[in-house]
Amino acid sequence: MRRENIAKNILIIILAIIFYPYLANNLALIDAGQLNNFLLIISILLVTVCFANFAFTYERVNSKSIGQRWLAHAATFCFMLLMALLLESMAISVQTIYPTLSVLIWFFSGLLYLGIVLYDFWDAQRIINNK
Repeated sequence: MRRENIAKNILIIILAIIFYPYLANNLALIDAGQLNNFLLIISILLVTVCFANFAFTYERVNSKSIGQRWLAHAATFCFMLLMALLLESMAISVQTIYPTLSVLIWFFSGLLYLGIVLYDFWDAQRIINNK
């Protein structure tokens, strides 16, 4: 279970890095005046996906069932990848509109994502400890 979770989280980071140039290029095409609307949409999606991610718990997963474990990893993979891409999009957009806040928004986004990853590991660790 632990190795599966580590592999999932590494894959998410790799995919987020791969998607960065695509997001940056496409967000650069949006008129700066429209980025505020885009940030509102991103915020709503982030709240929704955070709620979904934190509502999920590995405690309800039968760790002996490969199917249940993979389904759980697939769900958290989707939630966490979406959060990573939304945070990247938000940071790129804020960087475009408010260049002086660039370092700060990347720092905040990084801390938020780190917290989400730590929560994921903590939640998975609970079923490992309950075996």
